[in-house]
Amino acid sequence: MTTTTDRVEAADFRRACAQFATGVTAVTAADPGGGVAALAVNSFASVSLDPAQILVCVGVGTSSYPVVAASERLAVHVLAADQEALAKRLATSGLTGAQRLADVAWTPGPGGEPLLPGTAARLAGPVTRRLHSGDHVILIIEVDHVENGDDTSSALAFHRGAFAVLPPKRAKEGTR
Repeated sequence: MTTTTDRVEAADFRRACAQFATGVTAVTAADPGGGVAALAVNSFASVSLDPAQILVCVGVGTSSYPVVAASERLAVHVLAADQEALAKRLATSGLTGAQRLADVAWTPGPGGEPLLPGTAARLAGPVTRRLHSGDHVILIIEVDHVENGDDTSSALAFHRGAFAVLPPKRAKEGTR
């Protein structure tokens, strides 16, 4: 089997992908044994409106992967501009989900998955499909729980290895 690094240099591939600005999300899960997972993920997309589906890609080598793999449900949180410190903590290698969520006032979602406070949006639901691809697994989630945050807040983004803030949509002239 040919791997990406056999065809292109890994550093060149990573640099090219870094040119694409992405939103920043947090994925959380709880397994049947009570373990929790929490990690920062920028591979996120909406898949379908009917049924409502999203996808995230999670590295199989992450410390959170065993809990994610054993979980029937996931929550995906679109992080707000003021959550950069949380995003960095969730991206820290080697920490357990419990360590990443220490001092975070999360609440259990419909299936026990941690729901994080103060996010721009929260979506949760059962994982309906798992597709292994390279060193990641693509998880399709059928959304049965949605919470939207404040429409006036700015969004957290990631571009060229750094966090950035996207301003909220401005109201049209003449409207309030």
